[in-house]
Amino acid sequence: MELFRTCGRVVALTGFGGVDLLYMRRAVLIIALPLFVLTGLAQSQNCLRVMSIDEVTREAILIARAKVHKVEKAKYRGEFDQLAVLYPVDVIEGDFTLGQLHVLARSRVRCAEDNYVKEEEMLVFLEPQDSLFHTVNYQYGQFPIVGEIVKGWRDKANKPIDKPYEEVRREILMSIADTRNPKPEPKPQQPKPVKPPEQPAP
Repeated sequence: MELFRTCGRVVALTGFGGVDLLYMRRAVLIIALPLFVLTGLAQSQNCLRVMSIDEVTREAILIARAKVHKVEKAKYRGEFDQLAVLYPVDVIEGDFTLGQLHVLARSRVRCAEDNYVKEEEMLVFLEPQDSLFHTVNYQYGQFPIVGEIVKGWRDKANKPIDKPYEEVRREILMSIADTRNPKPEPKPQQPKPVKPPEQPAP
């Protein structure tokens, strides 16, 4: 009797589309789940405000083309999980006498993805962190250099572009010069006094 009841249920489900509906729901879940994950990742990557190049330049105490010599795991006050040692190749702004740059990375700030990889060459914008450095604007203040091309540089609209290093260097120097010597704001013009209408002679 139980076997008959079970078979009857299966037939009933199939006859009214119950089994098909069950498989369709699973298929929808399988397709939708990666979309939700990708949306979440896109939101997490965009939750840090991307500073303009002028802003990053103003914030940085040291701007340099550097090669990553060594990376280590670090636990720095619960704020950073990596310590990178960089050898400066070309210091554009900052202390030219430094032979090594010790940079804290892998910040625990929400959405930060600052990271250094051994042997990579990078253009970095750094600010002080006690006696060390950290990257200005986290991952948005470090740019990989491949050959002589700066990858992911940002144009005036703050969109990522690839650009030759020498052009990028000139752009940074111009930004530094503009910061140090701001153009004077034009003085507002004083309105000319309005002459009263002349009275006709009596």
